Parts: sequence; C-alpha cells; structure tokens
Amino acid sequence: MNFTSFHFLLFFLITLLLGHILKGRSLKIFLLLASYYFYGVFKPVYLVLILLSTFYDYIAALGIDSYRRKIQSKGIYKLLSYVSDQIWLRISILLNVSLLGYFKYTNFGLEILNDLFFKDRFFTLSYLDILLPVGISFYTFQSLSYTIDVYRGILQARKNFVDFALYVSFFPQLVAGPIVRATTFFSQFDHPKTIQFQDYKIGFIRMVTGFFRKLVLADNLAPVVNAVFANPKDYHPIDIWIASLAFGWQIYFDFAGYTDIARGVARFFGYEFEINFNCPMAARNITEHWKRWHISLTTWLRDYVYIPLGGSKVSAFRVYVNIFIVWVITGFWHGASYHFLAWGIWQFVMIMIHRIYNESYLQKFLHNKITYIWEIISRILLFFSLNFGFIWFRAPDMQTANFMIGRLFGFEDIHQSFLFSQSFPPIVHSNYVYFLILLWIYEFFMDKKEIETITKKERTLILLITIKIVMILIFSTPDTPNFLYFQF
Repeated sequence: MNFTSFHFLLFFLITLLLGHILKGRSLKIFLLLASYYFYGVFKPVYLVLILLSTFYDYIAALGIDSYRRKIQSKGIYKLLSYVSDQIWLRISILLNVSLLGYFKYTNFGLEILNDLFFKDRFFTLSYLDILLPVGISFYTFQSLSYTIDVYRGILQARKNFVDFALYVSFFPQLVAGPIVRATTFFSQFDHPKTIQFQDYKIGFIRMVTGFFRKLVLADNLAPVVNAVFANPKDYHPIDIWIASLAFGWQIYFDFAGYTDIARGVARFFGYEFEINFNCPMAARNITEHWKRWHISLTTWLRDYVYIPLGGSKVSAFRVYVNIFIVWVITGFWHGASYHFLAWGIWQFVMIMIHRIYNESYLQKFLHNKITYIWEIISRILLFFSLNFGFIWFRAPDMQTANFMIGRLFGFEDIHQSFLFSQSFPPIVHSNYVYFLILLWIYEFFMDKKEIETITKKERTLILLITIKIVMILIFSTPDTPNFLYFQF
C-alpha cells in the first residue's frame, strides 16, 4: 500500500481510530492484522514470505535462549535447548540470507555464469521469472538483527509470537524502513506511554514534511531524470550533469520523505523511531555524509558486519579490507547488478581518499589556513562526487552508466575517453539548474529551521507547514510514482 494513495489515508484513519479504542492483547493482534493487510495489498503471496521469515527467527531466538537456560526449560523449550545457540544463530543467518538470496540474487548469479562461461555461445542459462517481494531487504535485516542481539545477550527472546511478529511487520516502517532495532521497539512496546497532543503534533509535522519531500520535490525532479537516463545519447553533457544531480536530490527526498511519513505515522501510535536522515547533502565529507544518510542501514552494517570483522582494531590493511567488504555488501543490498556493485565500490574509493587526506599535511594546511573557504569547497566537491556515483545507482545497466560517465566530461563513451564528440544535441534542461540550487538552499536552512521551531516558535512552524500543504496541493503530479526504495 502506497503512503501517497487514498487507500492508505482511509486505512490510516481507521487503524488510528481503532488503535486508540482497543487495549492490551486486542490492540497487539489488531495492529498485527492491520500490518499484514497493509503488506498484503501489494501482493497477497508476500505474506507467506514474511510469515516464514518471522517464524524461523522466532524459533531460532527461542532456541538460543533455551540452550542457555537448559535447567529452566520445559516442554517445547526443553526440546529446542538440545541444539546449541551457535547452531540456532547459523540457521537464522542461513535461512535469512537464503530467502533474500533466492528472490533478489538468483538471476544476477545466472547473469554472472553466462558472462563467465556462456558469453557469445549458442547456449545461455535462462533467467527465472522471480518477482522481488517489496521490502524484503528491510525486514530480513530487521529480523536478523533481533536474532543476533539475542545471541549476544542484549535481548531476551520473546515467547509471545504476536509480539515478535508485530515488531517485524509493523506497517509504518515495513516496506522501506527505517530498520528499527528490537531494543528500540520493545522498550516502547513493553512500556506504552499515554499519547498526548505533542505526539499528534510531531507526527503531523513529519507526515506533512514527508509528503512535501515526495510529492513536491522528488516527483517533480523525476521527469528530467527519467528522460535523460532512458536515452542519454539524445542529451548534451550538461544535461547529463543536471540529470545526475537531479537524481541525487530525487532519491534523497523520495527516501527521506518515506521515512518522515513512517516516523510520523508511528508517532501517532506512541512509537518514536530514530531519525534516518540528518541533512546529508550538507555534509562536509563522505564520512560525515554516511553518518547522516540512511542512518539505520549504516549503523546496522557497522554493528553486524564491520565490527565483527574486526572494525578499526586491526592492521591498516585489514581496516581497508573490512571497509571494502561493507561497501560491496551495501552495493549488493541495494540491487543485484554490476552497476550497484560499482556504486558501492565508488563509495569505498571516496572513503579511502578521505581517510588518506585526513592523515596528510594537506589537510592540516587547508584546515588552518583557509578554513572557511575550504568548508565551502569541500561541500561542493562532495556534492559532485556523490552525484557522479549516483549515475551507477540510477542507470539501468553498466553499459548505460559507462556511456553517461563518459559524456559527463564531453567524451562519447568512458571506453573512448580521448574521442570528443562533435555532435552533441542542444541543451534542453538547463533551467533545472535553478531548481537544484534552490534545493541546496532548502537543505541548509529550511529543515534546520523547522527542527528548531517544532517546540519553540509556533507561528513560524505554522507558516512553514501551511506553505508545504499549499505546495503539495498545487505541485503534486497527477500520477504519483511509487517510492524509489520499494524496489530494494
């Protein structure tokens, strides 16, 4: 169910009304059923997969807990206790990775085999007709983090299946995050607070901001992005730059808009989910950017991949290897294709350059001698580097990405980088430059101003929200596309 549909508005109002009438166990069951309905609207068969993922992580966590408390175990828990906690953890990891791997990476594996062994031959492996379930990358990571936390002793396994199932499938963040930790969810789940006017106020502000980011900003950038990325050969190098910059803003406002709405909806039900985006396009460097962008994913990878690999407490070479592994996983998490891998490796390259720069004399000189000028230059360099990488992220394949990257610099193709083209079409989208500049101003000032005024300056807040609502009504496109992260 799309947040921007009338169907969701009706669903939200009914769920909110009944959610405030029901109490205790009845409320838990109702929210679970409502969440399954929300997810089943996309495709009913998806419910089988999320139930399967929920069930085996529920059993695995119980098995881990029972093994460590054999003396206290009875009945089914006694039976589960005969399998070691490490085996239960491995079963959970194997099943989650297998589920995600089959639906998301099977055809990419076949593509790799074809490229390695069957390219330019009469026989090739046929791709399977597999439909990627919406949100599978998010709820498998969320469910898996729970099992790992139980194994680490951070949490106790939940014996009530409804409790755990609601954590996995709670509808506000089910499809595209944020990836909520079990510690965050159950601390509020076990100690529900009385919902007050302030909760409705903050929830409403977040939802309006999310709809504004999606319907006004992201969706109005989509036409130029879609046109240029569909037929890059028809466009001038300046148009390629504009489209890549526009896509950087589009995916940011689209994804941040979704999580704003998700956090706003959750607040109406008394849940406070951690912020997922914190003005990332205004960051000074790539490390700071990834501390602000998709925070729930980056912290997940840090805690469950990077640190277990040794983190930064190993040799310098191993640190680089660990960072490389994290970014390869990040690239593949976003999509099963070569161009997503290239995007992930580009993030690794930028981080390595920044780490080397931080240890150099140049960093000390720029920081001490031209601090304020370098503050501006560093942000500009980061902004263009990020959006350069977004070409790999958005392009339909590596061939298109390579062509567009070559044309960025006036070449016909990245593989023919010394052959300048003399037949570029005229510039048709240069007016978007003004829109992109305004977006950067919005990033630096409007969001920060809004955050500051939520609890302080009521008149300014009301003015900002009113402007956003009016712009939503005026500038929303007739056919609103799905959120971009639905495909991941």
